[in-house]
Amino acid sequence: MSAATDRQWAVRDAVLGWLVAKAAEGYRSPILDPDAIGDTVGWVPSPLTRDEVADASNYLYREGYLTGVPVMGLGIPRPMLTVAGRRFAESRKSLRLNEDSRDTAATAR
Repeated sequence: MSAATDRQWAVRDAVLGWLVAKAAEGYRSPILDPDAIGDTVGWVPSPLTRDEVADASNYLYREGYLTGVPVMGLGIPRPMLTVAGRRFAESRKSLRLNEDSRDTAATAR
């Protein structure tokens, strides 16, 4: 995989982790903010961009890990974790591992 793909998966994991942290603080539908996400999850690589965070929120929405109202170019500006999203985030697994296991199962059929 490429560095860009690795980063994309890491951003998705960061957004999901941030949502769990915000929910634990009592914020069920926080405003999607790249800087806040980076600060909360201890993001070390180059700063998150709005586009990366929007793409990550769209992915999480499509996969059923969060809910909200999609806005063109902004992703899901005020996302809320679903039960599936909370369970997955609390498992502390990477979304990428979950996707890889689904791909493997699909090709085995």
